[in-house]
Amino acid sequence: MDKPECRYGADCYQTNRAHKDKYAHPSKSTNDVSTMEASSVQPTDSLVNKRTAEESERNLEDIKRCKRPPTPERDVHNAEEEDASSEYHGISRQRYTLPKLPMSVGMMSDLYDPQIEYSKQAEYKELCDDPRNFIKHKFLVEMALCFDNLWMFCTEQCVNGNVKPEDVFLQFGLKLVGPYDVLAGKFKDVKIHEPGDYLRHWRFYYDPPEFQTVMVQKGTGVHYGYWRDSPDDVNGLVAFNDAKKRCEFKIVGENIFDGLMHYLEHIATVTPFNKIKIIEMKKHINAWTLKQGICLKADIKQKARSKLIVCKTFHKVGLVVPYDRKSNVGYRPLMESDANLRSILSKFDLLDRSSDNNKYQEAMKELQPVITAANLAVDECDFGTILELAIDLFCSGAQCLSEVMKSLFFTGYSMAKRPQYIAIIKSHLDKRNEGIGLDLLAND
Repeated sequence: MDKPECRYGADCYQTNRAHKDKYAHPSKSTNDVSTMEASSVQPTDSLVNKRTAEESERNLEDIKRCKRPPTPERDVHNAEEEDASSEYHGISRQRYTLPKLPMSVGMMSDLYDPQIEYSKQAEYKELCDDPRNFIKHKFLVEMALCFDNLWMFCTEQCVNGNVKPEDVFLQFGLKLVGPYDVLAGKFKDVKIHEPGDYLRHWRFYYDPPEFQTVMVQKGTGVHYGYWRDSPDDVNGLVAFNDAKKRCEFKIVGENIFDGLMHYLEHIATVTPFNKIKIIEMKKHINAWTLKQGICLKADIKQKARSKLIVCKTFHKVGLVVPYDRKSNVGYRPLMESDANLRSILSKFDLLDRSSDNNKYQEAMKELQPVITAANLAVDECDFGTILELAIDLFCSGAQCLSEVMKSLFFTGYSMAKRPQYIAIIKSHLDKRNEGIGLDLLAND
């Protein structure tokens, strides 16, 4: 059967083999070529230009009729028929109009806003039914076994129902807070907060990401909690701090009962009315922990940790990061001594009460070389240095350095593979509160 002639004839530009097999292409004769070359009336370029113009005009008309322009593979006699049968035939572009919504809705539509809210509530309720998962999801850490043990102890102490487990030690001025609020069911049936709000729940001004508050002395800045060098450290140590006495922390034990005993022995206010009760409570704690196989005042973990500390830091607990002592990779000292750095940072502390940009820039001239050196240390894998500087700036309390701190913390924690601490420090620095009323649920 004869092949149909290609619509482009001898001037077809297609080199596709399948196209050549499907359509007939008359060959150019030598005489035709010679005649075209010799002709001054209509040279080859003119023929091409004319043909291109005709083709463009034809394509334009096809587009106006919403018809797909034919290609060499689709012969012209089939193009209209195939276009007519296409599901896209006759579709025209229409202008989309946004639905009218009240300003209070913002970017969300009333049509799907309730569904999203329902999903949030359902997920939140499911988390509340699983306290451990709630704590990990909202606070980004896992609690030690002794955390649950203390709650069990408190539950046994209030079997008569006159006091709640979180208030067992309130007679001595101490209250269980933070993640214990989850066990107490206080997060149920309350409004859902932003993620950063949960990370700031009972987070005092000088609490670094490594520290999580679980007990507070009522009406003061004294608070106890877990100290984790890494967010994945389930068995962290227990430390305490008095926020009204600035940034220094002290490790007081290896489980939360050590913290409780430290409070009763060193911090609680002893009066003739509660002296006997404090003695009795200490006996209860000793007897209960002994029965549960919990060792009080152990120092095995503390001694092991002391060997891993690479520098003291301003909060006195020290910094632990991956460090190869043979090759000295992972940490190097800051270019300034602690005394000199304190002197430099004291100038920023004064600037928090001033808006003088010139003084800020002048103070930065002294601090910038220290920052630059710490960044250079990161380039050579000594990322502990930049974390030490970030912590020291944080402990200085200078709010005008918050953005500088963020950059240092983000780099250091990223290199140390502690991303949870990045989220915690960001939320804290965004709304760093100097007060002691840090209960997220106080107004719910």
